[in-house]
Amino acid sequence: MEKTWVKDIKEGERVKGIFAVARKAVPTAKSGKTYLAATLVDRTGEIEARSFDRVDEFSALFEERDLVEVEGAIGSFQGKPQLRFETISRIDPATAGIDAADFAWAPPPEPRKPEKAPSEGATDANWAELLGLVEAITDVHVKDLVKAFLADDDLVSRLRRAPAAKSVHHAYAGGLLEHTVSCIKLSHRVADQYPQLDRDLLVAGAFFHDLWKIRELGYERGVEYTDEGRLVGHLVMAAQWIHEKARRVGVPRELEQHVVHLVLSHHGRLEFGSPKTPATLEALVTHFIDDLDSRMNSWVSLMGREGGTRRWTDAQNVYGHHIWRGTLPTAQVEKKAPPAEFMTPVIYVPRPSASGPSQRKPQEKKAKPPRPPRAEPRPASAGADATATPSEGSPPAAPPRPERTEAPPRAERPPRQDRPDRGGPRGPGGPGDRKPRYTGPRLPGDRGPSARPDKPKSLTHNPFAALAAKVEAARPEPVAEPAAEPQAEAPIHETHETAPEAPPQAPPVEPAPAPAAPSEPSAAPGTTAPAGGDATP
Repeated sequence: MEKTWVKDIKEGERVKGIFAVARKAVPTAKSGKTYLAATLVDRTGEIEARSFDRVDEFSALFEERDLVEVEGAIGSFQGKPQLRFETISRIDPATAGIDAADFAWAPPPEPRKPEKAPSEGATDANWAELLGLVEAITDVHVKDLVKAFLADDDLVSRLRRAPAAKSVHHAYAGGLLEHTVSCIKLSHRVADQYPQLDRDLLVAGAFFHDLWKIRELGYERGVEYTDEGRLVGHLVMAAQWIHEKARRVGVPRELEQHVVHLVLSHHGRLEFGSPKTPATLEALVTHFIDDLDSRMNSWVSLMGREGGTRRWTDAQNVYGHHIWRGTLPTAQVEKKAPPAEFMTPVIYVPRPSASGPSQRKPQEKKAKPPRPPRAEPRPASAGADATATPSEGSPPAAPPRPERTEAPPRAERPPRQDRPDRGGPRGPGGPGDRKPRYTGPRLPGDRGPSARPDKPKSLTHNPFAALAAKVEAARPEPVAEPAAEPQAEAPIHETHETAPEAPPQAPPVEPAPAPAAPSEPSAAPGTTAPAGGDATP
């Protein structure tokens, strides 16, 4: 049976052939039903295949990276051919006598340079270029480190036939070597433009940044991640391997750290898989060189997959948008670079900006005002040694505290009934008299220590104020008693005995509804009431 190649499949035909399964999935459609989706490849290209019936039956017949013989009708989806599964059967390549190279798919050549298709001759040319670029390294330690890896026969064998990625860029045999050589050439071109860059470190970053894709990807039959690649990744594997080789070759520790940093940071951002972001000029340029070369290869491959004269690629790609592939509106002739005298290097030197330095100056600390001198110590009390001075280096002694003197005895307070009555329902005084700052309602008869100005009547009815006014109006005015005449002092020569002092009487209990009339004034303080006779000293 004649082999059916993917590139020869057209819409409306029926196809029966053997292909390799690059991808397989059972997604769920918007309707909620599942369907079988697979990508079939051979060395000429790839085609999408679908099955909306018998999903479980067909899905159990094969896995990714298997060879299958399929039969079905070719339809179209979004302008591309699509196979509808009718029959599927798994093929054993050992018993069928099939060449595995027929199913190692590679992107089609660039549309403007179809003669540059990946081939064994192109791989040999890239390898020769790599050896020449390595010999141009000036730093002895960098050159010895690179040559230590090229002396590994297993590494060289893998590097010459390994892809650089699974599907995005340089995803074909020899793609990693092509990507590495291209990045080293870009490093030299960028170093010519910016002399501040270290040329040897740029070359080392271009050589090492993706080298461990040889272990991260398996490419015996199709391209797939290995277990080590999924668990560790080529960035960490590179750091480990560089450390091992650098110890054997005798690379200085500081140089080793810079080379490892180039590898760990070449993805540019943490969310893109780099454990470190670029921290040196060489690491920053290595990241951009890798991104530039990989995107150029990826975009040109997407442009080459479209057939006919379409001006735009399909938006169903890793970038999620259309890419222009039509003719550009410029003269389509060979365009040469300017003369060498105009392609001089660019040297950037630090210059202060017009508005002053961009960095903020550190704020000067304001000097604290001097502390006032300490107060003179109080004079020492009697009996203390005022002339004693503290020893040198010891803190000054606190001034001695003055001795406490006995307070004079407080005068005996007179009984409560002896206090003058100032009016009020609760005896002497009222709330306003006891609390000079009291601002609440005042009780009837509570005059307070000072007269208050009359306040304007409030527009709001206050029942308590009305009741207080009625009680105040009904209270009888006290009758003033004539003052008692002072008693004449007894002559000193009289020797009459003084009568014993009468015990203090309890204050009279006043009725609750209305205050009683004030009692007669008591004797003046400091005198004793006579008991049956004149008072004598």
